[in-house]
Amino acid sequence: MRRRLVCVLLLLFTALDMSAPRAQDSLDIVAVVNDAAITKVDLLVRLQLVIRSSGLQDTPETRARLAPQVLRALIDERLKRQAVQSAGITASREEVLRALTRFASANGMTIDQFNAAVEQDPLVAEAFTDEAIANIGWQKLIGSKLGPTVNVTEQDVDEEMRRIQESRGKPEYRVAEIFLGVDQPQQDAASKESADRLMEQLRAGAEFAKLARDFSQSTTAANGGLVGWVRPDQVDDELASALAGMKPGQVSGPIRAAGGYYLVQLQQIRASGTTSPDEAAVTVKQVFITAPATQSKAERDAAMQKILAMRARLKSCADMDSVGGAFMPAGSVDLGTATVSDLPAPLQDLGRSLPVGQVSQPIQVDTGVGVFMICDRKMPTDTMPTRDEVARNLLNARLDQLARGYLRDLRRAAVIDIRNAAL
Repeated sequence: MRRRLVCVLLLLFTALDMSAPRAQDSLDIVAVVNDAAITKVDLLVRLQLVIRSSGLQDTPETRARLAPQVLRALIDERLKRQAVQSAGITASREEVLRALTRFASANGMTIDQFNAAVEQDPLVAEAFTDEAIANIGWQKLIGSKLGPTVNVTEQDVDEEMRRIQESRGKPEYRVAEIFLGVDQPQQDAASKESADRLMEQLRAGAEFAKLARDFSQSTTAANGGLVGWVRPDQVDDELASALAGMKPGQVSGPIRAAGGYYLVQLQQIRASGTTSPDEAAVTVKQVFITAPATQSKAERDAAMQKILAMRARLKSCADMDSVGGAFMPAGSVDLGTATVSDLPAPLQDLGRSLPVGQVSQPIQVDTGVGVFMICDRKMPTDTMPTRDEVARNLLNARLDQLARGYLRDLRRAAVIDIRNAAL
């Protein structure tokens, strides 16, 4: 799976046809944010990254639908960077490297593989770096400016603990969100239209987490929109009503609730106070042979026979290391530890049911064939959060609301001139 994701990312970078824009496009300005220009090339680079990473077809229709949302995301990024610069906040090279490393890891790549990919196009590398710098600085600014204003009392924690106890046995939902704010009443229709367009892309096969990272205006965007487990009393009535009528895997929206429009993805349902196999933390290792779909059937069959021969030798996780380490890139055998629900879809069934220390049957994907092994599986022993966890969740929720309001205030105070987003 790691190699499949690497190939997807490599395809993303190599597929960006930056020779397509006219030379003068670099001078075409599509928007100005407090005297900071956003050019057509800025928009094209980000738009193509979004389309490729979301699994959409790069067509004129797709570009036309997504361009307004991408431009709004770029405007917000400029506003954040300007606020960060005004506050004298900077992002160190080490912080940027850590952010890019986390991005690479989330997409199954090492940082060296990521760097090798982005080096193919300086514009792509600059886009990733700019986004990382904006996000790092914004989080620092929110922490320093708004963090001291948030207060969670012992009484607040007591009240939340009481609600958790009272909710035991009742439904709760594992939810991801895409949030589009409405700053002023006259913007309601435009925000609704943007949410409708994103919903169209989701119906067309776009990945929810990718669109959340690119377009959601909530702090959950950095985590693919994942909110986590919520009870009906923790969300607006409109959202609670929508969740009650959904099945796992469904997406609903746009839903008008406090502050703007939501698209919500219901991932799982459980009874509060219980655990499920999807909450187990599993450590996974792989042995993978590259055999792209472009190869002949004979070559792919040979790869399958080779992996079957290797499989017979894989009796332990140490065997996975020794056999895979003999020909796979350093660090690519160990896929790390994650909850089952956070694994790539093809591995979730293995995470739930494959016995620890037993090698899987071969799994074939477009880029090759591999076998996998669960080296450790741990179930949570108690779903009742600690007081510290409750306090932290309350603080994060309140800080998120303040951050949304702060960005809204920046938009209202800014001079934003949108000239032409047509491509």
